[in-house]
Amino acid sequence: MLLRITLMSLFCLTVVSCSAKAEVSSLPELTEKQSKNQQEKQLLPTNFVDEKENSHSQLENTSELLQDTANKQAKRFQNPARSNSVGAFNPATLGSYMTLIPTGRTNVLNNPLYELRLYTNGQLVDRFITVSGRAYTQTRNRHQSGTEAPLPDGRYKVATAATRGTIAEAGDRFLPIQPLFQTGRTFLGFHVDPSFEKNNGEDGTSGCIGLVSRGDLDRLLSFVRTYRPQFIDVQIQ
Repeated sequence: MLLRITLMSLFCLTVVSCSAKAEVSSLPELTEKQSKNQQEKQLLPTNFVDEKENSHSQLENTSELLQDTANKQAKRFQNPARSNSVGAFNPATLGSYMTLIPTGRTNVLNNPLYELRLYTNGQLVDRFITVSGRAYTQTRNRHQSGTEAPLPDGRYKVATAATRGTIAEAGDRFLPIQPLFQTGRTFLGFHVDPSFEKNNGEDGTSGCIGLVSRGDLDRLLSFVRTYRPQFIDVQIQ
């Protein structure tokens, strides 16, 4: 009887051992690579993992932003509403033209300085420092006659030759420009500012574009005679 009980116990232990071994062998095994990746991910901070996963979309957003900025800059001369122009244009195919832009600086009498740029076939060929209006008229109505404010933003037709100056503060030569938009300003053009940086109350102009020397005016008139610029685009406000 004792021998029978002993044999039955041994049989039960053998069955349980085999069952446990089968359960262990049926568990999914992690490959060495999967285990290593899982351990590395657990060691990384959560924000690093998130940043890595989002990096591709962030780069795409940055690229789109830079492209949008470039497109806006490229349309600077192609916005008729902003420039009071008669139509959009492509600077590279225009032939000759001029632009007037701010420099962000002033002369010694605090009068803002503007840069006149001359272009041929989209290439910058010359530039000048100029003034328009006076230090104390910069914020006046630019479309109202008699304000002595700087000339208004927009596109102007440029005369092909200079005329004789009629007043001392306009110098002896005057190159007229004609607005190609509605404005109350008239008799605008280029001339030398004889009172540039002179503390006599006349530094600047009554709205015209004033060059700071006779030599600069000579170069400008030579450009006009040679290249016949189609217009000047003013963006100074």
